[in-house]
Amino acid sequence: MASRSMFSQHHKDLLSELISVDTVTPMESGRCCDLPRALDLYAAAAQRIGFTTLYRHVPTLDCEAPVSVKRRAEEMGPEFFAHQASIVLGSQDIHGCADVMFNFHIDTVGPFFPARNLQGGIHGRGAADNKGPGVAILEGIERWAANHPPEKRRPRLLIQCVAGEEGGAMGVYGTKQLMELGYHGSLNIFAIPSGGAYFDSSTCSMTLELSVDGKGATDDAPHRGDNASLILSYLCAELARQMGPICSRTDVRMTLAGVATGDMHNRVYGTGRAQFNFSYRTTRSGELVKSAVTSAIETAGFRFVDIFGGIDVFTRTAMRLDQILTVRWLKSGLPVLTNRNADWERKLADAGIKRHADDAESFTCDAMWGQGRGYSIMWGPGSLSTNGAHTSSEHIDFADLDQFADQVAALLFIASNEVTGAAACLT
Repeated sequence: MASRSMFSQHHKDLLSELISVDTVTPMESGRCCDLPRALDLYAAAAQRIGFTTLYRHVPTLDCEAPVSVKRRAEEMGPEFFAHQASIVLGSQDIHGCADVMFNFHIDTVGPFFPARNLQGGIHGRGAADNKGPGVAILEGIERWAANHPPEKRRPRLLIQCVAGEEGGAMGVYGTKQLMELGYHGSLNIFAIPSGGAYFDSSTCSMTLELSVDGKGATDDAPHRGDNASLILSYLCAELARQMGPICSRTDVRMTLAGVATGDMHNRVYGTGRAQFNFSYRTTRSGELVKSAVTSAIETAGFRFVDIFGGIDVFTRTAMRLDQILTVRWLKSGLPVLTNRNADWERKLADAGIKRHADDAESFTCDAMWGQGRGYSIMWGPGSLSTNGAHTSSEHIDFADLDQFADQVAALLFIASNEVTGAAACLT
């Protein structure tokens, strides 16, 4: 761990307190967490440096929500959205316009574990992803404000503190709805561990589910059962074989996420499911792969019937394939971020903030909802891999937060000298 840090003690204390609040997404846990308390803690800290709560957003079910979100909202009822609010904080009475908007998600993956101090840093769920960057935003703004004469024109600032990023929610009931309400800026900074440099493009993903709902059997009469294991294993192998070359040509990353039927040796399992995930960098490549998947499944189905229809023990399974197999996209058609802005890129460079020259390491992030709403970037301290995000070793160095805060302050200093009054306006 790094030994030197000028990160303020009051913000270290805030980060420790936030980490010790359970904000594990119900998308994973299936239960309510204490996210509203974390929002209140953050809003109170922001108030001390001049921010007010402009809007507290209790989300609604979005028509573009992934199937997994719809399922969880139905299972948990009104409590789901009631405990998944987001807030918008403003540096002044903005009257509909902002120069710079910061966004960070305060929900986390599971399992929850509280803060533990390390030499030069802190360990705990959300330390790197994404409570640490969120607190460092406040530190940076505080440093800038302390050295900025109050009589000078100040950039109009927003902070979105959101839920609905983790657990496959894809930002549809947090960031997406706030952006659609107009809470964005000329520059939108989506704080996320990015190795210190920023990305101005993102990936997105779509998820395919193959499910079988048939009748099981025992090994006394396996021919009387619908063999979900055979169907899913064959279709997965065929999809992998057919889609592999297509994904390579279109720069789409394919993941066979899992196949589940059962684990007993003497049963024919009639039900089961499998999932594929496809991560794409352009909307066009996503559309091409989705179309190719439809064709590949149709071809694989014909081959399955042809191969197994004449084998006694599998004849029933082959003949009933169309009746018991369901193919559906749990999520698809979501946007990606791809944008450039020479003016803001110059200001970022002047503040010592580097742009990733290669977007190959970019990833999926709520920033996709910033497309076409100002210049949107993904930037923050630490690294998702190096800092153990989503693992039991998650931690952040205070030195990394300190450097990020310094760069935020430098950027705001440059922006304050160039504020023209032209900003993105709330609709």
